[in-house]
Parts: sequence; structure tokens; C-alpha cells
Amino acid sequence: MTTQTQAGVQTAPAPWPTISTAELLAHSGNVRSVEAPADLLADVKANGVQEPLYVVSTHGGVPQIIDGFQRLAAAVDAGVEALPFTPRPVIRIDALTPHPENAREDLDINARFVESFRAEGCRIPVKIQRLEGGVIQVNDGHRRYFGAQDAGLTHLPYEWEDDDRDAAGQFLDMITTSEQRKGLTKREMDQAMFSAAEAGAQVGRIAKAAGVKQKDVRTLVKVRNSETLSAAISAASGYTWTFENMAALQEFADNPEALAAITEAAAAKGADEAKVQWAIEVERVKRDKAAKAEAHRAELETAGQKIRGAEELSERAVRVWRLSGVSKEEHNGCKGQVWVFDEQRGDRYEPYCTSPGLYGHVAPDSAKGNGTGTLRTAAEVEAERAERAAVKAGNIDWDAAEVIRRKWLADLIKSRSLPKASTNALIRHVNEALLSGTWGISDDLNKEPTTAILAAFLGLNAQQAKNRSAFAEHAAKDPRRAPQLQFAAIAAVREKCANRSAWRTDGQRAPWTRTPTAAWFRVLESLGYQLTPIERSVAEETPYDPAKKEQPRASLLGGGEPEAEPDARQDEGGQGEEEPEAEPGEDEGEQAEGDAQPEQAEEAPEVEPEPEAPAEGEGDQADTEPESAEVEPDAPAAEESSAETETA
Repeated sequence: MTTQTQAGVQTAPAPWPTISTAELLAHSGNVRSVEAPADLLADVKANGVQEPLYVVSTHGGVPQIIDGFQRLAAAVDAGVEALPFTPRPVIRIDALTPHPENAREDLDINARFVESFRAEGCRIPVKIQRLEGGVIQVNDGHRRYFGAQDAGLTHLPYEWEDDDRDAAGQFLDMITTSEQRKGLTKREMDQAMFSAAEAGAQVGRIAKAAGVKQKDVRTLVKVRNSETLSAAISAASGYTWTFENMAALQEFADNPEALAAITEAAAAKGADEAKVQWAIEVERVKRDKAAKAEAHRAELETAGQKIRGAEELSERAVRVWRLSGVSKEEHNGCKGQVWVFDEQRGDRYEPYCTSPGLYGHVAPDSAKGNGTGTLRTAAEVEAERAERAAVKAGNIDWDAAEVIRRKWLADLIKSRSLPKASTNALIRHVNEALLSGTWGISDDLNKEPTTAILAAFLGLNAQQAKNRSAFAEHAAKDPRRAPQLQFAAIAAVREKCANRSAWRTDGQRAPWTRTPTAAWFRVLESLGYQLTPIERSVAEETPYDPAKKEQPRASLLGGGEPEAEPDARQDEGGQGEEEPEAEPGEDEGEQAEGDAQPEQAEEAPEVEPEPEAPAEGEGDQADTEPESAEVEPDAPAAEESSAETETA
């Protein structure tokens, strides 16, 4: 049966618990010499008892009626076997009248608030007072009063106001009660949700009460139930863990090293969500690289290839790509071929020839010894190892930052409503990029790597991403999103050109990449993106040390003007007005043997810089590695098997 609220909305009655009539009659204190009024008896015979009895449990566990003796009498006469009851006093909402001069102007009756009433009812009593003429006025609890009405509740718990409370005191109560209320912190809310789960509450019930998603509740419970993950959160108790952070921790539950790195970032002074998310992405990059390397090794072993460690190679060993007149495919049949883990990339193995002269190959002069007849010192070897490790760590940091940056860009582009200032900033940047002619937009706009990035920004699926000419058909037709879509095309070009070489300031620096990338990062920061430390080092034209990560600085969406295109700075290193970018060579796939990382396709990882943009001091290296230049090109010793440092 349904009841009708004061607003005329048909709703189901509250799910009151029930107690048997016999159980109530068994306690003599509930038996009174009262008769049920005729109209009440008729209603109970027709509809049962609708209004709950107020029943409390005594110290002996005996149910004692506080209010409802007439309803019990009517139930006995009508033969009703079970009665609804409430363990606290409640009053019908339609019997109440709101205070005519309530001080709170905005009650904030939002959907989450109303849903909490539907899920759990009203838990906090309203304070009421009986006025002359029988009016029952709400003095405190107006938000609950109206929210309960919107949720379709029929009753509210209540407390009687002190009889001697004057009108002035009522207004003062409005002040003191508002001051004394304080919402739970995120940590307190998480603890309350977990405690509710431990007490037996179902996920759906917890989610409704807290106004969160059910998947977030499940994540919280799993993390708190794990001794390892719960300890990680406790170790960084000063940081407010998000549900997304917690979900990420589950990914590394069996990886103590990664878990410790993420926890360390969260426990650091001034830790914020951006810094922790970057630490998470760094660990994901490491994990993914390790998985790719493992898969590549398995593939090589299945094919019968020989795997060797760098320390096992002699000084005669040379990477196959450096051999003259022989391709990787042609070298596959060489008895001297072995595969060595590529420390710089970290996700693949590279083929070496253990002794080119012995097996009839010609190595470049720069790979035939150091020309001095002396071996390197232990200090030199250690310095090279440290440099390779720094480059490897920097590349991982860069890849992690790229994931975060492109997700932020995708969210910006997909946004259906942006502040006017942000929209104008996007338009100004698009106009500057198209009209200034300093970024080489026309050269890169339609290239395959740009197309792949643009498809991701637009949220296209694999099938839609195959045909660039149809991209406009799949994009939103809402004209209000035109600035975002135009910006997406420009951003795809900028991201295609922002490759790994941008962060390097050592001997493999590439100012023709670093300078425009720095300007691009400053544009993003002005639009609200929070730069990671490695991106900030590029934006501020300072060296980046992976061992000394700094906390990123915050910026607000639309908080600044996009910087003008860096046509003057592009002249650095003799680059002229346009940003020359190393393009994929025809033999790129051949050199990578199909193992190129998808996320690096746009970086032209295995080609030389274009002739008009040579790195300083590298213009004469005819045998420069398609993937990178070497730190020490004249020494192919065992320790140098992975000495090449990536520029892309």
C-alpha cells in the first residue's frame, strides 16, 4: 500500500520493522484499559496498522510501548498479528510546519543528500516546538525536513524543544548548531565506510549512504583488508588517498619495490595527488617495459637465438646496426650473433655480433677500438654506467609524464563545457599556431604518428582511427566544442614532436626539440596543466636529474595566457624559424625488428636528426646509430654494450 505525502507524491511507506502483537501483550506494562476510537478501529480493520508504535527495549530485553496503546488495542480487536514499530520517537512530516524565519537561505537539497534519505532514512532528529493553536514548528532541521519530503519519507525522528526556549533562543540555536556541525574528512569517511563493511553492510548500501560509486567501495574494502596495502596507506597517513590511488596500489600488491616507491611519494612533504599519480605512472612504465622485455626474450629463445649479458661480451662485440653492408635480417644467420638486453629502452633485446672480423663483417672505424691501445679505468666504466642509469631513469620519468599529460589533454578536449576564459585561450593558441608559421604545423599535421595521437585525443576506437579523412564525421557536432577540436589537431602535432630527446641536456641534447617542447609545456601550464618535475625542467630550460625529483607546482585552469610561439628561441643551435624533427627512416622497422614501442612511434626513435638540425658536435658522425648517438662511440667493450644513450 502507498501513502500520500503533503506534496501529493505517491510513495511507498517506510520499511518499519515489525513486532508480534502477542509479544507486546506478554508484557503487562503494555496492557492498558483503553479503547480504540471507532475511526481508528475501522482504519486498522481495512488497512492494518500504518502508523508505527514507539517501542523501546528495557534492560531485561522486554519491549515497552512508549506511544501506541490505542493502536495496539485496535490491532487486538481487528485480529492483526504483527505491528510496525520504531525504536525512537517519530512524527509525521505532514504534521510539521517549517519555521517562517529560518536563517539558512540555501538549504542545498542536492541529489546525494536526498538519496541518503531514501537509502537510510533520517538519522538525526529535528527539533520541534508546539505553538499556540496546536501548530508544531520545526526550529532546527529544515534541510532534513525538506530533504525527507523530496525522498518521499512519511516520518521524521524528533526532539521536543525546551518549553521555556524563547524566539531569540531559537535563532541563537541556528547559529550554534551550524557552527558545531563538521563534515567527516576523506580519511574519516573511508574509515566509516570500511567499518560499515566490516559490520556487514552491503556495498550498494554503503555507496548510497556515502554518495560514492560501488566500485570505489569495493576498492576501499579490498585495500583495507590487505595487510600489505593497508600498511602502505598508513605509512603515508598525512596524504589523502583517492580511490584511484587505492586501485593503483592493488596493481602492485605483489611488487614491494613499486609499492614502496609510491608510498614514499605519498609520504613526502607537500605530497599532492599529481605527485603521487606521477609516481604510480612511473611504476606502471617500469612494469610494462619489464613485461615487454620478458615477452621479447621468450620470443627470441623460442626462435633459438642466443641471449647474453653485457658483461659476457668482449671488446670486439659490436651492435649489428653499426655493421657496414649488412642488415639485421641478413645477420640473423651469423654464428656470432647474440642478443643483449637494451638497458636504455628497457623493453627489448638488441642483436650484437661478437666478432665482426672473425665472421666477415666490416665494423665502422669508430667501433674498432679507442685508438689509444689502453683500456678504460674502473672510474670511467662506473661513470658510464651511472650515466646510462640516469638516462634510463629519465626516459621512464618522461614516459610516465607523457601518459599523465595526454590524459589531461584528452579530458580537456572531450569537455563539453569550459570556462569562457579557457575557451578563449584555446582559440588564441590555435590562431597563433596556424598564423605564425613557426611550428611546422603543415609538415606534421597529417603524418601517421600525429594521426594516432589525434585519434586518442578524440576518443576514437580502433576502427574509427583507421581513416583520417573520416575523423570529422566521428567528432562531436556541437559547435560549442569547435575550439577543443581545433586545439586537438594542434596538440597532436605538438605531442608528436615532444619526444624523449627534449629532456636531455647532456652530450645528446637536441635544442631543436627541447626549445619548442618547452614552449608547448608553458602553453599547457597556462591552460591549467600541472607540470611534472621533468616537464618543468624542460619548460624552465634547466637540467633534469632523475635522482632529485622536485615537487610539481600547481596552476589553475585558465589561470594564464598561452605564451606566444617561440619563433625567436627556435634559432637556438642554428635551427632557423621552423622546428626540424627527426622523421622515421625507411629502414626503421628493419632496425627495430618489429619491436618498436607503440607509445614511441611519434618519437622517431631510430633515425638520425635531419641534416639541418645536427646536434652540437655530431655533424661529422657518419655512422651515427639510427636510434641514438653513443656516449663513447670508440669503445665497444663489454661495459659499453648498452652505452648508447637514447635521443628519442
